[in-house]
Order: sequence, then C-alpha cells, then structure tokens
Amino acid sequence: MKAILLAGGHGTRGRPFTEFIPKALFPINGRPVIDHIVRYLSHSPKINEIVIICEFDNLGRQIINYFEGKEFIYKKKIIFIEDKKTGTGGALLEAQKFLLNESFFLTWFADNFCALDINRLVAEYEKIWMQDREVTGVVVTRNLRYEETGRVTLCQGDEEHTNTLIREFREKNLVKLEQPEALGIYLFNNSIYDFICSTSELGNSTLDLSKDILAKIPGIGKLFSYNIGNDIDWIDAESLVYLARNKGIIDRILAQLDVTST
Repeated sequence: MKAILLAGGHGTRGRPFTEFIPKALFPINGRPVIDHIVRYLSHSPKINEIVIICEFDNLGRQIINYFEGKEFIYKKKIIFIEDKKTGTGGALLEAQKFLLNESFFLTWFADNFCALDINRLVAEYEKIWMQDREVTGVVVTRNLRYEETGRVTLCQGDEEHTNTLIREFREKNLVKLEQPEALGIYLFNNSIYDFICSTSELGNSTLDLSKDILAKIPGIGKLFSYNIGNDIDWIDAESLVYLARNKGIIDRILAQLDVTST
C-alpha cells in the first residue's frame, strides 16, 4: 500500500511562520512533523512506498531538500510529486498515475500528527469492502476533544444573570463531540478518482478534497468513518504557537508513536 502525504497549501493559519517554512516542517522535539510521520509510516509492514506531494518551488523545495539522500534512514522508497497549486483535490489527482495498480491507498495531510493504528484501519476497510464493494473510502475520525479554554457548570437558576454561582470549573476539559471530527487522514480506493475527475470536468481551477469532493460523495457514493478510539491523541500542527501551547498532547502522541511503531 502506498501512503500519500499532502504537504502543499498556503499555511494561512500558521502565519507569519509559514512565510518562511512550510507547516510540514514545523519542529516537534527537534524533528519536523512530516519526519515523525514518515518514520512512523516506514515502520508499518502495510506501507511499501511513501509519496510526498509538495510544491517544487519556493517553500516546498525545503521539504524535498530535507529528505534528499535519507531513504536509508526510513528504509522505504520516497518519491515526490509536484503540487501545482490546484487545491488538495487537484494534488491528489496528480498522484493518480502512481496508484493505478493499488487496491487502496492511505492519504494523510502532512500537518496532522497522530499515532494512527494502520493495521486496524486496513483491517476495518477490508471488512467493509467484503460487505460493500461500493465503498470509496474510510475517513479517520474522533469523538473526543480537549477544549482549548475552561468550561463552567452553573448552578440552576437564571443562567443569563451576570453573577450566577458556578458549581464546577473544568480546565482543558475532554468533551464528547456532538458529531465526529474528521482528522485529515483517509483510506481510499481508486473510485475516489471517479468523483475527482467528474468534478474537475466542471472546469474548476482548484479542487478542495473536503469541500468539493468528500462533501459530495454521501448520497451518490459511500464513505465510512473509522474512529481512532479514546486512547489515541491527534493534533493539527497549525502553528508553532499552537504546538507549544499543547505540549502535553504532543508528548502523549510521541509516546504513542513509539509504542505503535514497534
């Protein structure tokens, strides 16, 4: 199985840092986030090749330079495909010719940091495939999230009153989400390209994988959800400030990466 890492994009949430370095190269414990991901993927017997889609000019060249000559470290073949700035859906379309013989492939936004259980994900996909050959892919999700700010529970009464008594205060509370959150990691088969190509034929100059492709599949195709469970953490490396503020989550993910890669 090939792993496709999407490492392009403008990184608007990471500014001003992303004016000098792509988000995929944000450092975590001395290594870029994409390095952690590639090392983790290289330990999986399910992965035989890693494909990185990034720009070949400007900041994207930094990613290529970082990995150049290091395949002996990862022990998996790494190839690069140019992100031609046609959106995340367009970037995935650039990889199609490398995936024609693949039964399914992993797609991973390179700024999403998580010790995904790849063996379990593949097993769940294969179980779904045996029951329903119309499946296009599996979206990795979570049901729990740490809140960025404190939450309070008020005593019963007039909750709009300015001085209502607080019954409980919870800092960075772990909450159950009303709807599962998509984590930017997917397992697709080649039928995803039916949807990408049909949307591309409408003449769009850019294609967003989430908004233009995945949002339109339910109802005409089939996507399934795979929940990472309560013991696996996830974080979007959206900015250096955000990573520093969530060091506890980062440390847990690093520990989970060590456990699940052995």
